[in-house]
Amino acid sequence: MEAPQGKSAINRYQLKEQHLLHRYKEPCQNYDLMGIIFVYLGNSKVKDRLINLLDLMFKSSKNASEKITTLHNDFGIDLTQEGEGDLEVMCNLGEGIYEDGLMKGKQEGWEKGRKEGRKEGRREGKLELALEMLKDGMALEKVAKYSKLSLSIIKELAKQNKLI
Repeated sequence: MEAPQGKSAINRYQLKEQHLLHRYKEPCQNYDLMGIIFVYLGNSKVKDRLINLLDLMFKSSKNASEKITTLHNDFGIDLTQEGEGDLEVMCNLGEGIYEDGLMKGKQEGWEKGRKEGRKEGRREGKLELALEMLKDGMALEKVAKYSKLSLSIIKELAKQNKLI
């Protein structure tokens, strides 16, 4: 999970018995069968080996062979061939998810740019049309009306082109 304030943390939550009506004591082993553990991987290295191992497996940008080497050298963990294959799949899955997100972001950015470009293109077209009307000596108010630009924009355009 995303680390609060960028710091690694591990929290455990457990079930506990509460007596709401009468007092019957159930043996703990009958109800405390489930617990929840949240592991937050922060942005900086810590001394905790478990956090460093999880960071390597889930956040590191190393490829599968680099992770296998680090597992062996830094953690004394040797994977079976099946484990290496699973790690390869996991790394490829992460890269696939990243690339899908990247492509989606590019597509959204392209579509937004196209929409904004069309908007900007229409504005440029209106300004060009207004400038031609001004050069033909049309009244500022009429240019504003036909170009659907404000009178202040038309006046500024005329001043920039030394037409008034």
